[in-house]
Amino acid sequence: MKRNLKFVVMFVLAFGLLLSACSPAAPAEEAAPAEEPAAPAEEPAAPAEEPAAPAEEPAAPAETGGVLHMLTWEGYAPDALVDKFTEETGIEVEISYIGDNNELIAKMAGTNGVGYDLVSPTLSYVATAQEEYGIYQPIDLSRVDTSQIQEANLNSILENSKYEGESYALPFVWGTTAMVVNTEKAPDAGSTYLDLCDPQYEGRISYRSKYDTLYMFSYALGNDPAEAVKNEDDYRAVMDETLAKLIECKPLVRTYWESRQQMEELMTTEEVWVSSSWDAAAWQLSLKDPKFKYVVPEEGAVGWFDTLAISAGAENVDAAYAWINFILKPENSAVIINDTGYQTASEGAVDLASAEMAALVAESLPPEKMASINWYFPKPPYAADIEADVEEQLKAAQ
Repeated sequence: MKRNLKFVVMFVLAFGLLLSACSPAAPAEEAAPAEEPAAPAEEPAAPAEEPAAPAEEPAAPAETGGVLHMLTWEGYAPDALVDKFTEETGIEVEISYIGDNNELIAKMAGTNGVGYDLVSPTLSYVATAQEEYGIYQPIDLSRVDTSQIQEANLNSILENSKYEGESYALPFVWGTTAMVVNTEKAPDAGSTYLDLCDPQYEGRISYRSKYDTLYMFSYALGNDPAEAVKNEDDYRAVMDETLAKLIECKPLVRTYWESRQQMEELMTTEEVWVSSSWDAAAWQLSLKDPKFKYVVPEEGAVGWFDTLAISAGAENVDAAYAWINFILKPENSAVIINDTGYQTASEGAVDLASAEMAALVAESLPPEKMASINWYFPKPPYAADIEADVEEQLKAAQ
């Protein structure tokens, strides 16, 4: 098991290197994971040549107590950690949950962020939302214990969350989306996303009618949505081709799942044998029954990164920074890893993960699979409109 834990450390380091090697596209649902493994954390560009020097000793909050209003995904603020935080700081925590990034942006844009202090947008939605709505405030690194954050991830997210020279987010939770397979009922499934359109599994297939499915099928059809998105006409053409394929496959699909809980129930009751899935959800199924496997097809998993950002209308900024420094402590981030299966950017947290979870990660995401991840890409406004249109057409298709 120690060997497996070392593998996981290697994967996280490999992930960081991948992030730092990418370059951002021009700015613009939901992933990750959370109910959505966010959307679009589309992905990472090269880190700045001269990353900001970490503060040796982040300043303590000017005041303790008060209330921290948080807008985040389920699983990102476990009750045990909230209680621990309140006991340590005297700060109460009130949490509102989101199901996708569009919901987060809508809630923030309506009030310029007033009503929320700390939020967890997917990376691909940070700079574009800041450009359009001005809903976040720049990160003050002097108030962050950057020694707790994996350096490659920190540099990449700081660079990729920039708008007009300021960084608006810190790295928090990341994960991938691919397939979960009942290996007893469909032992040969999972080599390609097109297995989600295989007649031999008719009535036993499920996936979301959301952007991550559009990306999966686009890659399976030989297209590159991350490149096509740079031009509106090109992106429309790629999404139209994907839509045609999904409409062709629709008679084979039992249902389009809308929540993690629904997907897990479909799999455990064996109503569905092959489904799209976030890695953490599939790993939780595997822990309960090893016949369920998280499988990354030849086209590569789709990857997302959720962040920590402070609202432009935050009324308790001190509490927001207190939570950031608290949740990124390795012993606290490890609770999220073990509870949800999602990985975090906390330095050393993976070493505290359970041996069982480490083994599943090592099995599903060996180095070659890590290298094949297709990270979410920044989406201009027209891309989100095109995706929404395609999703509506798919739902309406007979």
